[in-house]
Amino acid sequence: MNNPNEIFTYPLDNESDIAQEAVNNYNCRFTGKICDKQSRMINYPMGVCSVNHSGKKPIICPNRFLEDNIVFSNICQSAFGTTDNILLFKEVRLNDVGTFDFVLVKHKPISSQVEDFCIVEFQSDSTTGTGKLVNALKDFMNGDDISEQTYSFGMNTYNTIKLSYIQMLIKGQVMESWNKKIYWVMQDFVYDNMVNRFNLIDLDYNENDNSYYHIYDLEMNNSLYNLKLKEKKSTTVSNLIKAFTHQPTPSINNFIKKLEEKIELKLGLSFK
Repeated sequence: MNNPNEIFTYPLDNESDIAQEAVNNYNCRFTGKICDKQSRMINYPMGVCSVNHSGKKPIICPNRFLEDNIVFSNICQSAFGTTDNILLFKEVRLNDVGTFDFVLVKHKPISSQVEDFCIVEFQSDSTTGTGKLVNALKDFMNGDDISEQTYSFGMNTYNTIKLSYIQMLIKGQVMESWNKKIYWVMQDFVYDNMVNRFNLIDLDYNENDNSYYHIYDLEMNNSLYNLKLKEKKSTTVSNLIKAFTHQPTPSINNFIKKLEEKIELKLGLSFK
C-alpha cells in the first residue's frame, strides 16, 4: 500500500490533540517550526515526512533526521566519545567542494579553539509521481481517512543514490586528505539499495576509515515513530570508486535489438 506514513510529523492514526494542532498549524516537531517543504500544487507546506511504500517506511524529508538530536548525539559518541564542548553548525560551505549539511565541532573548554570536528550529511529519499502523494495529503487535509488508500507515487531511490554517491566520493576524498570523519545518515531502505546497486563490499566498521554510515529506521513507540540506529558501517573512497567503476556492462546485442524494435514500430523522429 502506497500512502503517507507521517504527516506534519505524526502518524496518520495519531488522533491526539497535539497531533491535530500540528496538522492545523503545519508544525514540524523535528525543527520546532512551521514545515518548510513546498509544492507548487498546494498553498500550504508539503508536510509528508515519510511514506508507506514497498512494505517499508522511507523518509522523504531530511528534517525527519533531526528528531530529538538523536543522530547528532550518536555521532558525537562515535567521533569524540563525548557530547561535552560540542557545537553544531549548519550548512557550512567549502569552496570547490560544496556545502556540508552540518559540522560538529569539539572545542577546548572555555575556549574558541577547535580541538576536533566531523562532517554530517543527511540523505533522505525522494518520490516520483509526487503529484499523487500531494493528492494524498490534500485528501487527508480535507478530513478523508486515507489509511487504507493507495496512491500511485513511486520512489526515486536510484536518482537519490546517484547524486549522493558523487558527493561521497568528492567529500570523502577531502576527509581522507584531512584525516577527519564524515558521517552519512540514511535509512536502511536507501543504504541497502545503494549497496545492492553498486555491489558494494567490505563495508564493516573500521575506526581507521574516514567515511561512515549511520543507518536508521523508524520504530513505532507510543503512537509515534522514532528513529532507531540499526547499524554502523564504514568505507574508503578507493572502495567506493572500485565499486563505481566495476559495474556490469549490459549486452550491446540486447540494446541493438531494442533499437530495431523501435524502427519496426516507426518510433523514430525524422530530422530531414
